[in-house]
Amino acid sequence: MAREESKQAWNRFESDIQGLAGELKRHYRDSADAKNTAELNRSLEQLRQAAESVFKSLESATQDPELRTRTKETARSFGSALGETFRDVSDEIEKALRKAPPGR
Repeated sequence: MAREESKQAWNRFESDIQGLAGELKRHYRDSADAKNTAELNRSLEQLRQAAESVFKSLESATQDPELRTRTKETARSFGSALGETFRDVSDEIEKALRKAPPGR
């Protein structure tokens, strides 16, 4: 029962993060400017740092070398998934900025 709930929660997170990425793309494509892009980049960096902090905390909380290794691997895959998702968003924003009329 708990395992299925956990799986559903992660599936929901995956769906939510993809939905968020899509919304960010649409939002910044429609109102792309340098200020919004800088704010988004700052927010993404804060998210990255927070995730890194969580996994470092987990890594230091255990004495089991195998568990520490697994934590590092999980942190890398989580970071990669978030990074790829938001890299897509960033690419879309850059495209929108290049297409935006001057003065916007």
